[in-house]
Amino acid sequence: MTPHGKLVLLIAITTCSASFFAQVAPPPAPSDLTALAAKARLDLPFAAWCRGQFRTGHSRAFAAALSSTADGGRYVVLERDGRVTELASFTGAADLSCYTRAEAQKLNGAIARSETIHGQITPRWRTTVVCAFIDATTAMCWQYSPADGEFVKVGGWVT
Repeated sequence: MTPHGKLVLLIAITTCSASFFAQVAPPPAPSDLTALAAKARLDLPFAAWCRGQFRTGHSRAFAAALSSTADGGRYVVLERDGRVTELASFTGAADLSCYTRAEAQKLNGAIARSETIHGQITPRWRTTVVCAFIDATTAMCWQYSPADGEFVKVGGWVT
């Protein structure tokens, strides 16, 4: 199988898996995420979550999808100090992933080689990159910018 064929197969499997798992309840949130949510006074259910180090030296943070309706919600980052940063709203099922810089660069290479996926991811710092689908075909990626003091878009793709 060609590298392109493997990428298409991987994307098809991932898409099918995401569609399947979107229909079942997500695994229970870990206790440290639940504690952060309580500290931030968030009471919406988590549709998805992933761990990350979004700021240098600030581990044990999470990106999460909060379901506010049956067909959507919002993506946020929850940090140990109780800070909650909204990244974007989404429609449909939540689809959220956290990547190291190296993983994001590898994903960018796969996107560049694809004939059906268009976009790029250009991480700028060594911290975690958060990517999430904001609708059925559009993914966006963010990373915390120390200079700007906020999360900035560092890429995305359209399937």
